[in-house]
Amino acid sequence: MSNPIRIPAPSAVTIGRARYLLIQCIVSLSLLFNFGSALAQEPAPDFEEAAGIVMELHGVLGEIMKNADALGYPGRFQLIDPVVRQRFDTPLIVKVILSRHWNGLNDAEKTEFIQVFHQLSAATYAARFDSFSGQEFVETGREQLKAGRLLIKTELRRPDEPPVKLDYLMHQNEQGEWRIISVIANGVNDLSLKRAEYAAVIKDRGFPGLLEDIRRKIQDMESGKES
Repeated sequence: MSNPIRIPAPSAVTIGRARYLLIQCIVSLSLLFNFGSALAQEPAPDFEEAAGIVMELHGVLGEIMKNADALGYPGRFQLIDPVVRQRFDTPLIVKVILSRHWNGLNDAEKTEFIQVFHQLSAATYAARFDSFSGQEFVETGREQLKAGRLLIKTELRRPDEPPVKLDYLMHQNEQGEWRIISVIANGVNDLSLKRAEYAAVIKDRGFPGLLEDIRRKIQDMESGKES
């Protein structure tokens, strides 16, 4: 009769190793589950809220174009001013435009520049959207960017003319509200243009010279000399 096969009893070392591997497996699964839960709970960017802000802006612009003559410049400015004030993050915009020059301003100068730049933005819309010939705004896409920012892509479509591409870069402010921080028209970022322009003016004539130039532009738009 042959000898039975004997399976050696596991040593203490083997048992300890098995327990260690089991514990590691449980820990790994737990971490994976928690990580997956965290990803599932991470709020996705609210494209609808951000896109709604752009739609609101476009709705008001459409209204001022369709009623441009009846409203006149003052009426167009009155309609667009609160939208620009509420939906654009003007303090952040001017900090980006002035760059290193921003830190050289005192609090009163910063407040003054924010107000003047806001007025310039509203005046520009009121002056340029001064007629209607069948134009319409159409959303063409949405894109999530890094650092919690979104890009809302649109076009201003015009009869018998190429559309104007208008991309809106948006971010959430400290209160979690979506705000427009840049408008890119046909691939040209207005912030970049103003940053170079304003830096040159400050270099030649200082901050007072820059304020003087901006106020003159606002006056020209009010009088119809510039659009």
